[in-house]
Amino acid sequence: MAEHIDAGKLDKPAQVLELRETAAGVWEWAPLRRAWANITFQAKSNLFSQVGVGARDAAIVIRRQPLTLHNALRLGEQHLFLTAITDRGRGHLDVDAAVVEPVSCTATRTEDTVGENAQPVTGETMRLTFPGVLAEKYARYERGETHAENETSYVLVTSKAIILKAGDLVTVQEGPAKGRYHVTVCHVLDAWKNEYEIMFSGDV
Repeated sequence: MAEHIDAGKLDKPAQVLELRETAAGVWEWAPLRRAWANITFQAKSNLFSQVGVGARDAAIVIRRQPLTLHNALRLGEQHLFLTAITDRGRGHLDVDAAVVEPVSCTATRTEDTVGENAQPVTGETMRLTFPGVLAEKYARYERGETHAENETSYVLVTSKAIILKAGDLVTVQEGPAKGRYHVTVCHVLDAWKNEYEIMFSGDV
């Protein structure tokens, strides 16, 4: 049985978040309620991504309440990506989370349709703006005979509501990985999240 925790140790005012579509095609983390929590930042890594590297782990105790891995927590400026929730007993939950920094992303899809005179027309068929979490995958630098190609790949972790396809263009709007990427591989079997391998490739 888990160690009993008294109410006085639930001393951190966290916000419970849910992903909402706040306008057509625009998804944002929105606060649901405040929850007092006991949060311990761990030395170990939380492998929140199946195909990318992990992030710093946080062990959290909060009062039992409606909470799933579709939610997230915010403590000050820190965003906590929930990876496990278990019943601690005595009216509390144990929550495992990765400490991450979401970035604003815009995904677009263009597809060919048949226009007038049976001529192909290329048009945008999807545009989504959403928060995502980037994880390192690999970086490769190759020097050819006439040029060097800098090829960088990341893993983009999103909520289940964000559905992308291979070939979609993703623009990371902020942070050190800011830039334009193409979705190359989709991992969508997890019940709580989607993971997309995205690649930027260009001459340098």
